[in-house]
Amino acid sequence: MRTLQRLRTRMATRNRLATLATAGAVIVSLALSPASGAGAAWATQGAGGAAGAASVMPTGATPGATVIRNQVTVSWAPSTLSNGTDVSGYIVNRYNAATGGTATVGAGCSGVVTTTSCTEDSVPPGTWVYTETPVRVNWTGGQSAESAPVVVPLT
Repeated sequence: MRTLQRLRTRMATRNRLATLATAGAVIVSLALSPASGAGAAWATQGAGGAAGAASVMPTGATPGATVIRNQVTVSWAPSTLSNGTDVSGYIVNRYNAATGGTATVGAGCSGVVTTTSCTEDSVPPGTWVYTETPVRVNWTGGQSAESAPVVVPLT
């Protein structure tokens, strides 16, 4: 009788360890693989509980923009993931306020900006709006609402 009970105890322990090992392998695999989206799945054998957690990538904060001649400084509030982790940076976009057409952002605001402001030099004359999108590694949040329009005068 005791031998049977010891055998059941060992099998239950092995099942729990197998479940933990499978869950751990999935977590490590997800952490090391480049992400193009979010998703997870696993299968286990045995009995026992398991848990998981995920973070939510935020939508960007509406930026403000100021103009001095043909130079525009764009700034916004910092973003964090739902678990409190800071984002890696921000992608800044400029749009024609009248047509909504995308404009090429100047070097000072192009690529991933790692601060919460940037300055775009030599902005062409016109009325422009700006947005920012938070990013973390290969993960992109939602694009912010547009800034208030700014007017760059003819120089």
